[in-house]
Amino acid sequence: MKRSLYISALLAGLLAACQPANFSQWRQETFDSTPITTSQSKTISLQNENGEAVQKLSGVGFDGTGDGHEHFRIEKVLVGQRLVGQKDIIVPPGSTLNIQLTYEPRNLETTRADFGGWVTGEPEKFVPYNPDDPPPPPDNDRAIHRVVLLAAYEEPKSGLTMVELVGEAVPGPNGEVSLPEAGISACEAEAGTACFEGNFSMDIPALFTTGPVEDQLAGPIRFAIQGGAASLRMDDVPPILIILKGNGPGEPLEGQPVSAVSIIIKGVQGVAAEGSFDGSRLELAGLSFRILVVVGEISQEDISGLNPIVDFTLEDLVLTTEEPFVDGQITLKIDTTLSQAPSGNPIFDEFLGEKQIIVRFQGQLNL
Repeated sequence: MKRSLYISALLAGLLAACQPANFSQWRQETFDSTPITTSQSKTISLQNENGEAVQKLSGVGFDGTGDGHEHFRIEKVLVGQRLVGQKDIIVPPGSTLNIQLTYEPRNLETTRADFGGWVTGEPEKFVPYNPDDPPPPPDNDRAIHRVVLLAAYEEPKSGLTMVELVGEAVPGPNGEVSLPEAGISACEAEAGTACFEGNFSMDIPALFTTGPVEDQLAGPIRFAIQGGAASLRMDDVPPILIILKGNGPGEPLEGQPVSAVSIIIKGVQGVAAEGSFDGSRLELAGLSFRILVVVGEISQEDISGLNPIVDFTLEDLVLTTEEPFVDGQITLKIDTTLSQAPSGNPIFDEFLGEKQIIVRFQGQLNL
């Protein structure tokens, strides 16, 4: 579910709080001190204590107004022991909604948050020191990460359950202070999880006169599939690196003052796309990608710590099936047309504005 949908759910819940038959609950859950490169998991259980009526929820997810969601992720949502999606949830009388969460701190930067009067992430005031003494070293030995998990109820009473998640991060076992680039990780096909491995291609027909740019994905893409529902956490999309060179007539950068440009495509952290898989066709809506552009040619190892000249986001994209799932193979496609000024950089918008972009993923889907 997209972050904006969670904000909408929050607003809807707050509006519903003006009605007589509403409820709103707040609680806090803390994770153990967690070194960088490791993780902690726990399950948040919300019981339907009504012995007669079912509970209907529009969805569960993170409040997107803060920056703490990148350190937490929802692994599974279950009603009792039955796996369900993150929206349109029904909890029978006496049953329990179980939300399995993982805290995996990405860095030692305390997140900005203001929940219940506890403010974190605010810049510390400057404290003068003796000119004869060196300034005190920055406090990089721990960080506090906070985010709010929302469960938006519709029936029999409307309202929100809000759970503040708090994690403390410390340096990793080898002194690590941040995780490597997100997205490249192992994927094991099992109940509820499907793994896609293969190639991608990108085509901008108005610019690429020699055809699409193609390469192999740097890692698998993990889809959650249960029954006919499917979802994709954008964090689970490995970074895609595309190198555009200008070596002669018909090349993408023909006549330009640079020899190469590197385009990096990342999934927007904390966003999830949802849709369906009928055993043949996979359809998802709500994909969001962050596009970064760097002058020169880089490698996958250079992606972290970039200083891009262009950095913008494409939202509300749709993933469709071009070639259905047969004998383990499938071809997926994203086809979109950019706005007039998608990047905010006038030089690049001159080339990219209102251009059609077609991205294909062709390979094997392991169920």
